[in-house]
Amino acid sequence: MRISGFLVLAALCVSCGHSPGRFAFTVADHSNLPALEQKFFQPQRFVTYKTKPVFERDDVLWYAYRPSSPKTDRYYGISLQKKSLGYQEVDLRNRMIAEGQGMLIDHYKSLDEGEYRLKIALNNQVIDQIDFIIVGDSSVETIDYETSEVEESDTSAPVAAVAAPSTGVGL
Repeated sequence: MRISGFLVLAALCVSCGHSPGRFAFTVADHSNLPALEQKFFQPQRFVTYKTKPVFERDDVLWYAYRPSSPKTDRYYGISLQKKSLGYQEVDLRNRMIAEGQGMLIDHYKSLDEGEYRLKIALNNQVIDQIDFIIVGDSSVETIDYETSEVEESDTSAPVAAVAAPSTGVGL
């Protein structure tokens, strides 16, 4: 009887425990804005992901993190780590949540290809983390099938033209 009571109490404690928060991302390049506007620029729409997000190398990657109970009077530690025989820290920042905003918002640009982990800490304790992937720029890696077919053709016979789809789809 004591064991079942303990298990019920433990289950209630776990279900009532604090959830860490929510991450969301967006891609927005603000480098063409004047210097003063760049300083105050913040995207307005972010997307949450159910799977590991994937972004391109040349993207300006913005993240938003909303803690379950935001503390506007404390600094949060933000650690960006890249996977390379384990995760190695590549950037460390301290940020406060702006009054009335309820979330941390910041960005990274010029990240190298690879797997990354973004960690959020409060009072020297990691409270949440998310993994994401940076891949090469897809516009550079597109394949021109028409040129490839003509170059690979070893006969002098004309190659029939095939109509390409009108939508530009990068691979």
